[in-house]
Amino acid sequence: MFTLDDLLIATGGKLVSKGNEIFKEASIDTRTIGENDLFFALKGSKKDGHEFVDEALNKASGAVVSKNEGIDFKNKTVVIVNDTLKSLQNLAGYLRKKFKGKIVAVVGSNGKTTTKELIASFLSKKYKILKTEGNFNNNIGVPLCLSRIENNTEIMVLELGTNRHGDIKELCDIVYPDYALITNIGYEHIEGFGSIQGVREGELEILPYVKTVFANGDDKFLLDGLKGYSGQILTFGLSKECDFRAENINFYNDHIEFDFYSDIAAFPVKTPLVGIYNIYNLTGAIAVATFLGISKCSIQQVTESFTSVKMRGEIIKINGVEIFFDAYNANPSSMKVALQELIRRKKGRRTVAVLGDMLELGEFTDLAHEEVGKWVNEMGIDIFIGVGKFIKNALRYVNGYVFNDPIQAAEFLKKELKGSEIILIKGSRAMKLEKILEILKEGR
Repeated sequence: MFTLDDLLIATGGKLVSKGNEIFKEASIDTRTIGENDLFFALKGSKKDGHEFVDEALNKASGAVVSKNEGIDFKNKTVVIVNDTLKSLQNLAGYLRKKFKGKIVAVVGSNGKTTTKELIASFLSKKYKILKTEGNFNNNIGVPLCLSRIENNTEIMVLELGTNRHGDIKELCDIVYPDYALITNIGYEHIEGFGSIQGVREGELEILPYVKTVFANGDDKFLLDGLKGYSGQILTFGLSKECDFRAENINFYNDHIEFDFYSDIAAFPVKTPLVGIYNIYNLTGAIAVATFLGISKCSIQQVTESFTSVKMRGEIIKINGVEIFFDAYNANPSSMKVALQELIRRKKGRRTVAVLGDMLELGEFTDLAHEEVGKWVNEMGIDIFIGVGKFIKNALRYVNGYVFNDPIQAAEFLKKELKGSEIILIKGSRAMKLEKILEILKEGR
């Protein structure tokens, strides 16, 4: 929530029409905008938000534009600025400076969204929280989130994403977080960084802004990058050296149990989430929660009921077939742990790996997909099905079938199934592997 005065002070914009003076939040989408929202007409690569200003003013309380020719103000608030995106970011930065609470930022290559959702769920047991929605973690999504700060907001939990040098710094110059959680360092978006060292440098742009870092203590490459950091480093993971750790891990068909240990608290944890990677997500999130005063009972209530974020490690059963659906994103490190989870859940069943292209790997693309073929072969997976043009490189090391699109792959898969398989479906979001799931469901 913010006022017209907030907007004018933050942006230096010119008020050309005055209506409402209090706004619930900023919006860039006329499909979801509310009557008390303020529309920012952003210029995208495909569309210009100014084309939708008239629609926005019919639905919302006002608009921020960089040109006002031909606009029917409709007695709504309209402010003209030089750059609508920069103005949105300046508004967010201004509101952040007024905010008296704490901000937890989640960065890293894998597991950010699930970890962010877990932290927010834990902290909501005690505090009034605000979080980034979904994976709206860029220089537009994060400012939109900050526009929703309310007078009673106590803690914000923000996911910060990056695909090139300077992204995290740009976001931190707006957000100025108090705490950072770094999930891990992997090959996600390596195309924009040029090397794994570049990925680490990009994620660690957050360090000058925070005094306390929660870091994956089992990621030695990450820890090496923290050498020289003068703030407090608290580690989480599975090894005995971690400040917050999971021990005595037991995997069951429909849940995981482990013991959480730290100097602050120790208690058993039960979760319906799957995969060892989610133990890391949980342990990191619990570390932040206990550090910020959330009780054992509150944490246990959340862990027992928290289910997978959509398209991230979902377990779906169709006609006796178990599907491990993890198709929101993919890079070599997340692909390998997903394949390992497929094997762990095998229990005498035929294993099927349906794997789509891993994108944004740049010069590492061919080699990374060859590595996937090696892993599939070494793990003894029964049927390999690829989707896309890059995954064809896996065929150098494993026998299988590759299709250009997910619909072709789904039709082939349906013919191969006997009704007692376990299937991993994983690939980058742009591969649209959810279409495979839709076709399998249609065949119920």
